Amino acid sequence: FSSFCCYLAISIMMCPCCFTIPSIIIKLLTTASALTYGQRFLTKNSNKWVRRISFGITLIISLILVGIGLFLLVLSNNDDLRSRGFANFCAMQNLKDGGPMNEVRCAILNEANISGKVLEFGPGPGTNFKCFANNNNNSTTSIQEYVGVEPNTYFKEEMIREKEKRGLTFPLDFAPFKGEDYVDVTSGSFDAVVMTHVLCSVDSVESVLANAERALKPGGKMVIMEHVAAPDGTKLKMFQDVVGPIFNIIGNGCKVLDMKNIIESYLGNRFDVQLEEFEAPMPAFPLLFARPHVKGVATKK
Repeated sequence: FSSFCCYLAISIMMCPCCFTIPSIIIKLLTTASALTYGQRFLTKNSNKWVRRISFGITLIISLILVGIGLFLLVLSNNDDLRSRGFANFCAMQNLKDGGPMNEVRCAILNEANISGKVLEFGPGPGTNFKCFANNNNNSTTSIQEYVGVEPNTYFKEEMIREKEKRGLTFPLDFAPFKGEDYVDVTSGSFDAVVMTHVLCSVDSVESVLANAERALKPGGKMVIMEHVAAPDGTKLKMFQDVVGPIFNIIGNGCKVLDMKNIIESYLGNRFDVQLEEFEAPMPAFPLLFARPHVKGVATKK
């Protein structure tokens, strides 16, 4: 088994042109190989039962690591499978109406008083639609037009179903583009731009912010909620560094970034930026790493 792990890891490294190999996969396979070789060395002078039990435990752990590595390898090289799986996961999570995270999400949208012509980057399955429907400011009628910029086309039908489920009547325009590529928009034509849990997965945060800035009218609001990197030197930051590469594949490009600093640095004095960091009520498994968050509203001057 250890020889197989070594052979697979070496084959991957010897043929980088065959497919894309994230470094986390190499680490998982080499760790599995090291465990099996190390177990033999450490228990060679032990009695046979200790060796057998140790080998069994090590084999199970190694198989799990190899299985995760192969799963990530397939996902990282199959865009369609990754997009479909991520869409299905998000759609399942969106079925949950209650919960403290939805309360946080809806509170910030409610406080921003979303209305008029609204542009949302990365709406997914229409996760924020429940907030529009329950908004105390009656966004069901105050939103006149809605454009969702979403490159994952598997979300389109989910968005339509969610809109109908919530009884929302505003016209919906699904734009199948990356946020960086959504440039065909009239400058100063939107009253609000919504970005919740999307900037972590884009290729360039600054490019998406630039498109959002161009789309907004003077006085328009940019509503933001994102998970962020924990402070350097903390245990949580170390944990983020370990699991981040895995969620980058599973989460369709999700990255752990110093998002508050990136946003404030880019928007500068062109916006009145009101962002606050908070501990999001995310479930410990599997989203402990994503608890550090930032939320707020940036108003265009």
